[in-house]
Amino acid sequence: MTTEGVLEAIARERRRLMAAVDALGPDATRIRVNTDWTAKDVLAHCVHWIGQIAFGLGAPLEQPAWVSGVEGRPTGEEWNKRVVEHHRPLTLEEMKREFDRYVDHLVGLIAQRTDDQMNVTDAIPWDPGHPLWEQIGSETFAHWPAHSLEIERARTVR
Repeated sequence: MTTEGVLEAIARERRRLMAAVDALGPDATRIRVNTDWTAKDVLAHCVHWIGQIAFGLGAPLEQPAWVSGVEGRPTGEEWNKRVVEHHRPLTLEEMKREFDRYVDHLVGLIAQRTDDQMNVTDAIPWDPGHPLWEQIGSETFAHWPAHSLEIERARTVR
């Protein structure tokens, strides 16, 4: 996959996800879009996983508070719980800004990479064997559509 293709896919799925959240309005912080989370919680969940890829690529972001002091190797579910609880006090607008901040850092790092670099398999140390575009996609453009669909469905049943 090309760098341009990755950036286009992220932009497309970002628009869809944010449109779904915006369509819920204030309900984005109240109604559950799946068994565990509100739409705002989904954004918090995404921030963690976007951040992991961004950090792996050298983003100039400080270590997040929900990561500080963690010992061992928490499961994905444990990370999700930590990040959602950490962001619970934020307003929806603050959470959207935090999501945008992380995505913007990641997009900036992606834009600096060549098509060849998008296809190397050793760019993220903890996940060798997969091309960079696939690693990025697994936490962005290939991941967000499922959340967008959950949020879109929640809107139709409220």
